[in-house]
Amino acid sequence: MKNTIINIINDWNPINIYPLLEDEYLDETQQILEVFEFSKTIDNLANHIFSIFKESFDKEFDKNIDDCKIIARKILESTY
Repeated sequence: MKNTIINIINDWNPINIYPLLEDEYLDETQQILEVFEFSKTIDNLANHIFSIFKESFDKEFDKNIDDCKIIARKILESTY
């Protein structure tokens, strides 16, 4: 599951890091993995994703909650 989330987040590359290292978002991915256990809805997981990245990157993170819902959906669908 961890590798799946890493791949989804790296493909998204929410703060447009270039060149992107494989472990660039490792801390955020770990936090998403921790909340994933109890965030089984798109809205709930999206809110956590938004908070995690906003806390980590503040102004550099310019995505909105709808962007995070797309990622939450991809993460949840990858587990079915």
